[in-house]
Amino acid sequence: EIDILVDLAGHTANSGLPAFAWKPAPVQISGLGYLNTTGLGVMDYLISDAAVDPPGVHDAFLSEKPLYLPSQFCYTGRNDLPASEGAPCRKRGYVTFGVFNHYRKFTGSMLRVWRKILEQLPDARLLMKGKAMGSNSLMDEAYREMRAMGFDMDRVCFEPASLEYMERYLEVDIALDTYPYPGGGTTLDALYMGVPVISLYGERRNTRFGLSILRAVGLEELAATTIEEYIGRAVALARDRELLDILHRNLRQMVTQSDGLAPRAYTRYLEKKYLDIWQEWQEKQRN
Repeated sequence: EIDILVDLAGHTANSGLPAFAWKPAPVQISGLGYLNTTGLGVMDYLISDAAVDPPGVHDAFLSEKPLYLPSQFCYTGRNDLPASEGAPCRKRGYVTFGVFNHYRKFTGSMLRVWRKILEQLPDARLLMKGKAMGSNSLMDEAYREMRAMGFDMDRVCFEPASLEYMERYLEVDIALDTYPYPGGGTTLDALYMGVPVISLYGERRNTRFGLSILRAVGLEELAATTIEEYIGRAVALARDRELLDILHRNLRQMVTQSDGLAPRAYTRYLEKKYLDIWQEWQEKQRN
């Protein structure tokens, strides 16, 4: 006797997705835990937003109808974490860029983009932190590849994953997103810790998650559509120490008070959508 059944895992290990193929509920929804189409004709809706799925643009690639929220993401930050007291570069005298995304998302083209950013900022540093950096073989591979590309490796720091992952954002001035597979949790974590994120997106929906998150906190201008824009926005923000400092001091509040990301607001929007699509289903049955 379930009216609306929601899947939060999609095509991931040990999910309950096969049960949805039997259409056990009149209205079925997928989203959040698996951010792509299920490919199931019996799945009615996919939780999304207009940044990731502009109306009509991706319909041919989705078996579901987009269920639009202000943001498809919802974020609850830990209240035991210290807030940023300002951009670290104000004390250090140089900007630190951070990449905390998964190593498998590092492409040669993005590495070259990050090198070009550092070339325009001769005193800037790059901190690359993640599980892969705890592997000597992977770290050696990354070191050799980046050195061959022309990186000044004295300005690059590799750091393995650690329990104080969130606190390490306090040492970062600007986070650099990956492409074509952008961050999700890492982007939200960075913003919550006061670190602005530069993201790159294209037409393909899987490239647009950074745009979605940045739009939800009012920083859509940090999402670029070309590599040149990405480099330009990273360099411009690094040179604007006053703006960078303001963002560090205010980003947590921008995240927690976001009309789309904040859990309470997100839940209210989702509840309304449930009522709307249930009413729509009932009207179809009457007709």
